[in-house]
Amino acid sequence: MTNVYSAVAAVTSFVTQPIPGADELIVVPIHYYYSVSVTRHRGVPLLKAPWLQVSKIIWGGAGVRLFANFTLGLIPVAGLFSNAVTAIALTELLGRYLDRALSSPASPPEVSMKAIKDALRQPLGARGSRRIWPAIRRAFRRSAPASTPA
Repeated sequence: MTNVYSAVAAVTSFVTQPIPGADELIVVPIHYYYSVSVTRHRGVPLLKAPWLQVSKIIWGGAGVRLFANFTLGLIPVAGLFSNAVTAIALTELLGRYLDRALSSPASPPEVSMKAIKDALRQPLGARGSRRIWPAIRRAFRRSAPASTPA
C-alpha cells in the first residue's frame, strides 16, 4: 500500500511542480487518505489513530517540501525530481510511523521536525547507499577486456 501511495504522490508532485505550492495542496489530501487507509487496514478505529502526530508529519513535510520547491524548483530538471523524491520519502516516513504507532498498544511516539527534515533531506539515506555502493565498486573493479590495437 505504501508503494502505491508513494507512486501516486510522486507522480502528482512531478506533474504539478511548475506551479509553486500546487503539489503540496494535492499531496496533503493524498497523505491523509493514505493514513485513513492504513488505519482501516489495520482494523484500528479512526478515532484511535494518532492524528496529531500524523498531521505533524503531513504538514511539517509539506512545509519542508515547499521550502525545497522554492530552492531546487528554480533548477528545471532538479526541481521535478526533487519534488517526486521528497513525496516518496514523506509517504514512506508516514507509513513507517503509522505502522509502528498502530501496531503498539503504547501511546505513539512524538514526531519532531528534525525527523521530518532528516527523512526528506536524504531520501535514500545510509540504508540505500549501503546496498548500492558495494555493487558499484565491484563493477568498477572488474577488469575490462583489454582492447588490442589494430
